[in-house]
Amino acid sequence: MLSVKWEPECTKVSMHRFFLDAPKNIMDDLACYIKKESKQLTPDVKSFMEDRINQLDYTHELSHEHLHQIGSIYNLKEIMDQVNGEYFENSLDLNITWFQQQRKRYRSQFTFGLYQQPLRLIKVNRLLDRVDVPEYILSFVIYHEMLHHVFPSYCDGKGKRKVHHQQFKSMEKRFHAYDHAMEWIDMNRERLIRMR
Repeated sequence: MLSVKWEPECTKVSMHRFFLDAPKNIMDDLACYIKKESKQLTPDVKSFMEDRINQLDYTHELSHEHLHQIGSIYNLKEIMDQVNGEYFENSLDLNITWFQQQRKRYRSQFTFGLYQQPLRLIKVNRLLDRVDVPEYILSFVIYHEMLHHVFPSYCDGKGKRKVHHQQFKSMEKRFHAYDHAMEWIDMNRERLIRMR
């Protein structure tokens, strides 16, 4: 959304078009950053960017032909529809697909799911499409990612990005099998990392 490359003879700046209607104080702060009068982006700029990113809508660029919702065991669309009805009164219009997490050397994390706000797209790790993974785990992962749409990230007054903020966590705990899901994830995370 914003990149600055300082070179000896010139400074190259690339920014998203949402800065076209940015207020003067935001552009003044950006100018100070570009001129190296400030070492970091101000909290106001970070907050402005986070807010505008959450408003982006690139769903028209999403090819539904490339969405893989039916796995060997689970149908993601069916599970998402159930979660949407149970927790969101069928009010969310989101897309969903499986994804394959790339194996990276020395990586000790397992990504259960992702949410791409501009595409309104939930991605669920294909390694969860197994008979030994309970369906409530898929439901919980999808519910968690849907919450990212309902309660998007923001930057606080200090410019720190808040993703799983208090309101998000409070709603997350309303999932009917929250304790079971967290226990299962803790017990199986290492196994899933090894499988990846």
